[in-house]
Amino acid sequence: MKAKRAWIVALTTIFAGIALALVQNKVAPCMSTLMIAFSIDMATAGWLSSLFSLVGIVVALPASVILKRFGPKKGGIFALGCAIIGSLIGVFTDNATILMATRIIEGIGVGLIAVIGPSLIAMWFPEAKRGLPMSIWGAYQMGAQAVMFFLGSALTMSFGWQGMWWFAGAACVIALVLYVVCVKSPRPEDSHADVQNENVSISEGVRSGSTWLISLVTMLFCIGCFGFVNWIATCWSEIFNWSEGDANFWVGAFSIGGLFAAVLIGALLNKLKNWRLFGMLALVFYGVISLLGMNMPSPLFIVAFVIIYAFADAGFPCVLWTMTAQTVKKPELAGVAMGVVCVGFNVGILLGPPITGAVAEVWGWTAASVLICATCLLSMLLLKFVRLYKAE
Repeated sequence: MKAKRAWIVALTTIFAGIALALVQNKVAPCMSTLMIAFSIDMATAGWLSSLFSLVGIVVALPASVILKRFGPKKGGIFALGCAIIGSLIGVFTDNATILMATRIIEGIGVGLIAVIGPSLIAMWFPEAKRGLPMSIWGAYQMGAQAVMFFLGSALTMSFGWQGMWWFAGAACVIALVLYVVCVKSPRPEDSHADVQNENVSISEGVRSGSTWLISLVTMLFCIGCFGFVNWIATCWSEIFNWSEGDANFWVGAFSIGGLFAAVLIGALLNKLKNWRLFGMLALVFYGVISLLGMNMPSPLFIVAFVIIYAFADAGFPCVLWTMTAQTVKKPELAGVAMGVVCVGFNVGILLGPPITGAVAEVWGWTAASVLICATCLLSMLLLKFVRLYKAE
């Protein structure tokens, strides 16, 4: 019964993460429509998307305080509530400034769930069983991106940009109902990471050097990963003379593939003991695959690339959240560790696209792919020195 309850909580939390990630990713597929509707330039439209990263950086550490003070259930309800309120205000506005403000409100919810989700899974699952649920959690962003890229055109053509807002908001309402009904914390004696323990100081977790080091590893990986994901469609459009729609289709395809890859990798992680080695190999694998992706000689290789990339994309995120709880000396500090790693995660998302785009514009796609590969190799070297306080 405990295992069944743990999976109900985990899957409900993962769905909440996906719903909030739909809110985060609803801008990119209808960017052109938004620019016309609000008479805004590309820079302003870009901020509608990237504001989430800035909010995520600010919210990450306070999220661990909220988690300790109010617990994962109230925290998750608040996160989903922020997204619903932001979506409702946004869908009825015709003012770009107000729409920008609603994105900040929504970003608070996304920033909170990024810490609450893996913390809740850590509470319900012992270390030896965390691999699979954490891997599925690690793929929630990929799943949301795929859904929005596949449905974006149809929703926008049928309902305007508001269709994206209604769709993501409705998903959050469903997630909120399920979260209220299904999610609860385990009893303190049954918890594998009692993040609500009043005897544990938040500052103790923040002082963990290993946690900050894995946060740096995460930042470097995200610089490369999000640089690749944001520009690969443009790259393929140029080198293969594809339309933007054709290129976006394949981006959505490897995002969907990442979901299946995450499940398979998660099952494997439950049987492996040396997660650090797996993470290091996954980082090297991603660097090499991204190098090949931006220098693909022919579109004939696209199907094979999409399949292989799905596993590369899922590899490190799957092991990241599983390892993070082990970078602190006490399991009660897992929530703080998640917050610290989310800082690196969001900094990487913020920096990756503009840095990669600037390099590609000046020196070309090969130089951009070398940069991405280099960030992954550097993160692999740093991961070697991350101390884990539990048996690997």
